[in-house]
Amino acid sequence: MRKQLWQVDRVVVDLEDRDATVSIVHHISLSEITVRFRLRPEQLDDAAVPLRRRVEHLAAELVLDLGSFLDSALE
Repeated sequence: MRKQLWQVDRVVVDLEDRDATVSIVHHISLSEITVRFRLRPEQLDDAAVPLRRRVEHLAAELVLDLGSFLDSALE
């Protein structure tokens, strides 16, 4: 089984301002990445658990997009 190196440490969603903050920690280096973004109003129309999963997924996609951009800049 493949070992997971990254773990979502904390998810905070401000329902009034629709701001989301996700902290992701690397198991080996203990590096922490904090991603902050604003949700669209319709993204808040779900229960807490599905909302948390969606916010975690959105944060992971943003980190992957940033990594891809930085990798392409080095080529």
